[in-house]
Amino acid sequence: MNLKREYSDEFRYHSYLINQMMGPQTEIISFIVKYHRILKLNDAEAYLIRVKRISKAFDQLIDQQIERRRRNIETPRFVLQRVIDGLHAFREQLQNEPNQSPLMISFIENLNDSICSNEKQNELISRLLKILQTDVLEAHDRLLNVLREDLSNATTDHGLWKLPNGDKYYKLCLEFHTTTNMSPDEIFELGKKHVERIQNEMRRILKEKQIENWHDFRASINKLEHNVDQIYENVEESRGKIIADYSQLIDNIDNEMHRYFSPACQPIAKCTVERVPKFKEATSPGAYYFPASLDGKTPGTFFANLRNIGEVIKFKMATLAYHEAVPGHHFQMSIAQSLKHLPIFRRMIPFTAYLEGWALYTEQLAAEEGFHKSWPSYIGYLDAQLFRSCRLVVDTGIHWKRWSREQAIDYMVANTCMQKEEAVTEVERYFVYPGQACAYMVGCQVILSLREKARLALGDKFDLKEFHDAVLLHGSLPLNILENIIDEYIKTKAQPK
Repeated sequence: MNLKREYSDEFRYHSYLINQMMGPQTEIISFIVKYHRILKLNDAEAYLIRVKRISKAFDQLIDQQIERRRRNIETPRFVLQRVIDGLHAFREQLQNEPNQSPLMISFIENLNDSICSNEKQNELISRLLKILQTDVLEAHDRLLNVLREDLSNATTDHGLWKLPNGDKYYKLCLEFHTTTNMSPDEIFELGKKHVERIQNEMRRILKEKQIENWHDFRASINKLEHNVDQIYENVEESRGKIIADYSQLIDNIDNEMHRYFSPACQPIAKCTVERVPKFKEATSPGAYYFPASLDGKTPGTFFANLRNIGEVIKFKMATLAYHEAVPGHHFQMSIAQSLKHLPIFRRMIPFTAYLEGWALYTEQLAAEEGFHKSWPSYIGYLDAQLFRSCRLVVDTGIHWKRWSREQAIDYMVANTCMQKEEAVTEVERYFVYPGQACAYMVGCQVILSLREKARLALGDKFDLKEFHDAVLLHGSLPLNILENIIDEYIKTKAQPK
């Protein structure tokens, strides 16, 4: 995370570089598997070189971890254990089933007779096998040794408050991710307010639908989650069906986006849907979006986590697809990349509150415009809103109010419809990505307030497509800059023609 220059030296090592969410120990491998194209023999040779250099990259990670140890930046105990478990599983596969490694599978799938002869292909595969079982395996062993040393010395599972000047660092994290000056206490109270509001709305709908025990929204919705109409059969074929259903949801809403977005804000490239790679499933969220490559040859992808078919609830799928794909992250990131008049850093820079605020805003837009065809699907939308509101409470609870890991998990379970396994994954994310979870609801509320500001100022002149143009056609922005842009849009639009 990049902080203000005056704080960069003080807090350069405060982040948990090696972590269970998107640590480089797994992202390096994911990058090679997804983005290294093999179109000719030189590409195949380069693949081997790149895989071999995983060893050097891991040594650099080791140096970084040791420097954090020296500075008393103690990684929480559970984070170390999660990372160790993942690395150990990958290491065992390298030793015992190297042909099942994603690095080997991807390589073999991309080799063909147009690249080189069968004999040459076999030679390349043999060389890769040797690299995996020497350089890469040994690098995993070295990193595991260092992390096991850290685990043996770890004392607690704690928030940032435990680190040197941790309170100051957390305030900077919030400022960085939300691009606002909201204090931790203000964010905590905002979260509590929205939690109460959304829970009451859920109870109102459940009562209206004459659901037994409607007052207990958690029990009522958990019962709905187990309705046979809302779950997939626990067989391998269901994973393909889930991918197909997500694709259909995305296609359906995409076909209607011309009603809300100008052509300039409708990406030409479609969003693809894929399964989260198996080796990342255990510590990955339920879904995430990965943007297209700048040259457009690799499409933007919505990744669905299918580790447990029972976790995929049908009435929750629409909101997740709208957030991650259309008109959420896929629209915003694809449009930003297409703004050729902007310098490259403006097209790529990620301001969390803008990115996640937009995605959460599109969840509400879809709900407002009637894309939930059933009341359970609308409950799914409210469930997602409730989840993001709880994040405000839990993130600040962990890092500012000194909540324990268990206290944070208990709050999530009591105040959302999540099962404990899901809550654990989420809470553990907030420990290693402080402040980021607050950006969703804060960003969404700012965009909604700007829309209302424009609507009130312009009256009959207000045009939703033009508002979306103003939000999207400048790339990712700090929220205060976005407010200036909307003010300028209002001023220009209000002028008599």
